[in-house]
Amino acid sequence: MVAQDNRVTVADLLDEVYTKAGDLGIWAVVRRAAGLRLMVDISLSDAVTSILVRGKQIAVGKAYSEASLISVPMPHDEIADKINHFCREDIRDRVLTQEILIYVGILIRSEPGLFQGLLTLRVGYLILLITSELARELHVTQDEAYDYLMQLSPFEVKVRLRQVLTGYTGMSNLLRQQESLHVKQKESDIAWVVLPGIAEGIEVPPGGWRRFRQAEGATGRVPKEFFKQVWLLMQHCKGLVIGDKLERRNRLDSEIMLSEMTAGERNFALLVEHLLNKIEAPEYRQVNIEALIELAAIAGNNPKLQIEEYIVLDVLIGHAVRLAWLENHSQRSDRYDEDKASAWRSFYNTSPRDCASYILKAFRFLTEFVKDF
Repeated sequence: MVAQDNRVTVADLLDEVYTKAGDLGIWAVVRRAAGLRLMVDISLSDAVTSILVRGKQIAVGKAYSEASLISVPMPHDEIADKINHFCREDIRDRVLTQEILIYVGILIRSEPGLFQGLLTLRVGYLILLITSELARELHVTQDEAYDYLMQLSPFEVKVRLRQVLTGYTGMSNLLRQQESLHVKQKESDIAWVVLPGIAEGIEVPPGGWRRFRQAEGATGRVPKEFFKQVWLLMQHCKGLVIGDKLERRNRLDSEIMLSEMTAGERNFALLVEHLLNKIEAPEYRQVNIEALIELAAIAGNNPKLQIEEYIVLDVLIGHAVRLAWLENHSQRSDRYDEDKASAWRSFYNTSPRDCASYILKAFRFLTEFVKDF
């Protein structure tokens, strides 16, 4: 009979993996083990305080809400709780976010000029900019570059972060270029159509459209023929990314899907439903459904439409939210970064028809037409 003292827990094994991977410099494994063990750097609180005392606020994760903001000093364990709640589904992101915050704390003390003009430091956006630069260098997709980023040493991450802050405007322009959708068709030949909303004819529901979307998104209900529409949409693009765009498992490749599955196949419906159900906020899940319906309508009215890239719903919806907000707050165009939480709250309260209209505008905004084809 084995004595209790000889028992080895999963936590013990993870600690051993963490230590050995660190010795070997396998940083992606180090970050995963640290994330699974919910490790928190004790200097995190000091780093955050260094940022806040210089008049900045911090947003963690990809959520655009007041709850994701850090505007007052707090203990490291409370900061970690906020990071764990709002960061991406990849558990390594929690550890990388801590690293970024600590490096920002160091850089803002030594080189405060790097942060001029930045009121809110959005850690998720900084990670996205680093990922975009890696994607450009390596000629890979952003989700593939994100995996490469996780393999970098802490020192290399710090160097990359400084490069991003040094060329912040240029990096933002690079991201915009990578988000573009190249279309092999003349713009004048495209029928830009706004499909009647999925709630067409319904008066503003009690509690507003956000509550309506929360209820609809929570049920997981989709319109009839929805999955067939998504399948047909995939005939017009390289693929779809539903949910967190830096998570490779959220990518649906059109060539694979269309060759292996049919429009009415249950497995295809289950796959799309699975990606939608991974989206935590029900109102955002519902907006994704509305966006897919509008995109399918555009594709259906333009049989020759062909998009060379993956359609990333996170990107498309993000631009729709921005365009909707700036349409009514044009005087705030240079301060949109400060208004994102309000912009998202406002967008959730737009009618489904208005949502479809802004999805169309965002699609047109992202579209670049290939002249020679």
